Amino acid sequence: MRVPSLLFYRILYVMPVAESRPETHPDFELEKDHLSGTVAAMIRQIEFWEDRDRQMGADLETSIILGDQAEEFAAMLSPHVHQPYFGSLKVRVAGREQTLYVGKHGFRDVKGPHTVVSWDSEVGSLFYSQALGWTPRRGSAGVIRRRRQLDVSQKTLLRVTDLYDDEQGGDTGGREEVLLRRLQEGSTAGMRDVVETLQPEQNDAMRHPAGVPVIIQGAAGSGKTTIGFHRLAWMTNADRGAHRARPEACMVLMPNRVLATYAARILPELGIERVVVTTPEAWATGLLGLEKLEVTDRTLSLLLTDRDNTRRALAWRKAKLLGDARMLDVVRTHLWNRFNAALAGQSLRESVALRGREDQVFTLDEAALAGLLRDVFAADPLDGYRAGMRRAIEALALSTLNVPEDEEASVRRQLSSPLTNLLGRIFATTTPITEARRLLGSPAELAASGLLTEREIALLGTDPLSGIPTPRRAHADVTEIPLMLAVQAFTGGIGRLDGRTLEPFDHVVLDEAQDYSPLLYALLGRATRPGHITALGDMNQGMHGYKGPSSWEAVQAQLPGAQVLTLGRTYRSTRQITELGARIAATYNRAAAVQGVDRDGAEVQRYTAPAGPDGELPLIARAVKDAQAAGHTNIAIVTRRGVDADRMAEALREFDTDAQPITTQEHRFRGGLVILPVNLAKGLEFSAAIVASANADTYDESTEYERRLLYVSASRALHWLALVSTGDLHPLIA
Repeated sequence: MRVPSLLFYRILYVMPVAESRPETHPDFELEKDHLSGTVAAMIRQIEFWEDRDRQMGADLETSIILGDQAEEFAAMLSPHVHQPYFGSLKVRVAGREQTLYVGKHGFRDVKGPHTVVSWDSEVGSLFYSQALGWTPRRGSAGVIRRRRQLDVSQKTLLRVTDLYDDEQGGDTGGREEVLLRRLQEGSTAGMRDVVETLQPEQNDAMRHPAGVPVIIQGAAGSGKTTIGFHRLAWMTNADRGAHRARPEACMVLMPNRVLATYAARILPELGIERVVVTTPEAWATGLLGLEKLEVTDRTLSLLLTDRDNTRRALAWRKAKLLGDARMLDVVRTHLWNRFNAALAGQSLRESVALRGREDQVFTLDEAALAGLLRDVFAADPLDGYRAGMRRAIEALALSTLNVPEDEEASVRRQLSSPLTNLLGRIFATTTPITEARRLLGSPAELAASGLLTEREIALLGTDPLSGIPTPRRAHADVTEIPLMLAVQAFTGGIGRLDGRTLEPFDHVVLDEAQDYSPLLYALLGRATRPGHITALGDMNQGMHGYKGPSSWEAVQAQLPGAQVLTLGRTYRSTRQITELGARIAATYNRAAAVQGVDRDGAEVQRYTAPAGPDGELPLIARAVKDAQAAGHTNIAIVTRRGVDADRMAEALREFDTDAQPITTQEHRFRGGLVILPVNLAKGLEFSAAIVASANADTYDESTEYERRLLYVSASRALHWLALVSTGDLHPLIA
């Protein structure tokens, strides 16, 4: 895959690979011969599919269809010829032994023994599992005799590694050996080796029973995003039955636009195309029909720039309240009052022509309309109250007038214009932006539901962000958007638009799930098939906690039956870097203890000096040169704020250090040395990272939010980490 020049891309440093030793596995030649046979069988099959003369049907049209299908099959199989499989299983069933080969794409050799099972099949799961028993859907129970990793590249067998072999005493330690080898090699393809090295806990999370909402909690580098993508691919497999997801009916929400672009390029490699990949804000504004609306995050701006802890705490509490799940019923009550008030004096009287009968008059007075509105609110239709009200009135008209089935369409057409006018008088003045802001500006309406306290209502009336500039053009803040979506959900509906029909998404994957408010979870649950949300997050990295849940229990309350699965290992960094991050996270950790892969690396580098005229710039320049001397090329200097990154990038040039500043999502990473603020570094990986101003003056030790920022800054590096400060380093990392 071509490596895209993207900023928000998991930048993995390719470590020098040790010179390969001669392969000494006793079965190497046997496996080499089997690989050659498999490659030949695949090529024969592709040639057969591509031969149009063999794809003949009963007539020309059938022949064309068969030929097109065969070409599609050939195109799907062709990319896998260079690596037909990556592992094998020796199984014993009903007294017979057979060897199954596992690859990224299934292949059936109709004329020989070179069949490959797909990694996402039920049989493929056995390769990753630690279980030894196997019960096929049909037939007798079996047992796993051997698991084997096969490193294949460009149709060539490179290495054979036994992971489990009952003749060698069981577990060989090979799985950890393969994993460490992959981590040392690194990759720029992001997911190139993931299917080959899924660990048992990752595999279990990915294959958690379909139809159950899943929250995957994992520390930085535990593979959450990867698991989410693979779970989505697994959900599209025919083995899922009634829970199978159609790729075009699925959605992946990523934290920013550039990561969304990257994900959209990666997902087709897993065999799933046409998935909607976007950001929460882009999805929301698209659903609201406000794509040109500028979305701001003024709360984050305040938290990153304002030193007034009282003002910061007030902004935090207000943002949390705006995303509280109770706001869904606050909005519902507000709309109930609005629409009932709009019904005053409304009625419908319309003459309807029917074949063979005198014109019939259909009438509805205010009381009847109020009764229908009450029924619609109780039914809570997916496509909203307006569409639900139209259907209810049409159904009543058809029933009251005793309309024959073959005339129903005619009656609907006759009622269309009068109904549109009536519904316009009831609903037309309700738009998501104006209605959400009208609600927030009315203490009486906020109090109507009885769900908010007087103190909470007063908090919603404050403006702690008054000192943060707003755009000149039309805009909305991220903290307001869930409230606007709630208005949209009740009035115009929420979900996936298929033509003119609104339907639930088949499956939704949420990345950085700790940053979605309980209100947004409630709305996403409404927009998705029950049990079909996969949330990936880490409460320890909740930099945007002002709009996120306080705990996963708050999410479970909005997704009935949701289960939290914890990934207990992190694979990103060396032991030295992982231990440092764990020390910071331990001061606020709400998750289980995280264990890193025992991958040794360089000690964490610390650069300190007394304050001088140039500040810490000479230290940063020295750290950059040390990282480069250690062989690293993709290096990040992480600052506390965007303005720090811009200022330092300019000043570092005086010290022969040219770092590309990245301060907005529009910037692109083109390799080499970058300098960026911690809020943009979140979710990224670099071969080496340098934390600037790593002291208590920059990251307030007494504030949990600041300790979270420090954790994110210190957990970006894969292989080499430096901490820089004039004066003392932060107590948690000194």
